[in-house]
Amino acid sequence: MVSVLAVTIAQPVAFGADSSGSTISRDPRSSRDREIQDIKREIRALEHRVDELESQNSRLEKTNAELKADAAKSQASAAREIQAIESKSASESSPASFASAMNHYLGSNRFTIVGGAAASFIYDRKSAINTYSLQFEPLLLWQLNDWMLFEGTVKASLPAGTGASYDLPVASLQMFLNDYAELYAGIFDQPFGNFYEDQSAFWTNRFVTAPLPYGINPLVPPSELGAQLRGGFQWGSSGQIADYTVWSGNGPGFSQSGCSDNTPPSPLPSCPPTALVGDSLVAVNNIRLNTHTPAFGARFRVYPLPADSTMGRLELGASTYDGKWSDGLWFKSWGVDFNYLRNNLQARGEWIQNYRQMPGVIGSDNRQGWYVQAGYFLSGLRVPGLPSVADNYLDKFEPLVRYSGVNQRAAVLSEMITTPSIGFSGSPAAFAPHAREVALGLDYWFAPSIVWQNEFDLELPRAGGFFSDTGTPVGATSNDRAFLSQLAVGF
Repeated sequence: MVSVLAVTIAQPVAFGADSSGSTISRDPRSSRDREIQDIKREIRALEHRVDELESQNSRLEKTNAELKADAAKSQASAAREIQAIESKSASESSPASFASAMNHYLGSNRFTIVGGAAASFIYDRKSAINTYSLQFEPLLLWQLNDWMLFEGTVKASLPAGTGASYDLPVASLQMFLNDYAELYAGIFDQPFGNFYEDQSAFWTNRFVTAPLPYGINPLVPPSELGAQLRGGFQWGSSGQIADYTVWSGNGPGFSQSGCSDNTPPSPLPSCPPTALVGDSLVAVNNIRLNTHTPAFGARFRVYPLPADSTMGRLELGASTYDGKWSDGLWFKSWGVDFNYLRNNLQARGEWIQNYRQMPGVIGSDNRQGWYVQAGYFLSGLRVPGLPSVADNYLDKFEPLVRYSGVNQRAAVLSEMITTPSIGFSGSPAAFAPHAREVALGLDYWFAPSIVWQNEFDLELPRAGGFFSDTGTPVGATSNDRAFLSQLAVGF
């Protein structure tokens, strides 16, 4: 068996026979070489294919990275464009952007509207009137540049009857010359004392009404048409300052000084002199026809306490007003005032003296007026037993008291007004030659410029004097009571 296998291995192997019957022999090594060469070729082909795939994959990865980069750039650019559109849309519709656009259009100009509105309920016992009243008073400010400002006030009110009445109490151009001087020109609040400039607006006056010297029958006209120079300076420590005002204008005019258009009475026989002791001053003398002499005046105020003083803030002032109400006939006034503020307490007061020359043997028409008032905020006051919520409301209350009076020789009966209006109860006692008034107030401050005011007035006129248009003496005059409630809003 073994020998047979050996012989078989040693001899060539017959794979078959041809057609003639002879056998064909093949070399197994050449077959394997061919197979190996085929495998190598296939391996090289596969390696080449792998290289091609790797190269293609590298190109695809590079293209993909480029596409991702381009997509990221496009997305970022789109996001920036969307944000810019949203920002532009938001800016164009916002108040700040509107103001910026207006400032860009106007350059250095600035236009601002402030002012106030008030609604009142008024009751007076003697005139037996109770009514509602309304007033709207916009204040227009136009800053032309850094040193020029135009100020205009339009007063719109609802008088008795239908329709509305309009007035222009202030229309002035203010020019800031330097740190110590400012020039006013136009119609301005009378720079006499501190009431007309600081307290006459209903959203700054602590009371609903004005004190008697500045009320419905004032001792000094509320407005002046002319020019004034004013300024201030520091003379000591911080807060120790002084300010001055000098002015010239058309001067005073009186309701009974002549013709209705305030022309001189003497050259016109059809319009004889009708000057009466105690007749009323006109609010402003628009065209000076009653005299050829301009009026003039001055005011000086000083603040003696420094800003860090524990004694509070104190203002002391003195004012003058001099002008001819008719040729050769002078009207002269002077006054002193104070204003004090310390913590929750505020107090102020004035004294005014008038001298008026009268024609012929009528004699002089001298008048005096005064007022003093005080108020105290209840902030910080805690009442035992009240919850903290009640204390928060209590902080907003300010009780007030004021005493004012006027002395003059006579009054004009035909000029007495009993129709109430914003700031006036309609009481005829305000026109008495020796009028006296005690006013009790209680204010509730919703905000620094929104206040609900309640005022109870006791009119206590004294006997004396006479009615110059009738010649009858003024005897004992009955007292009067009035109540006013007002919501005032400053904006």
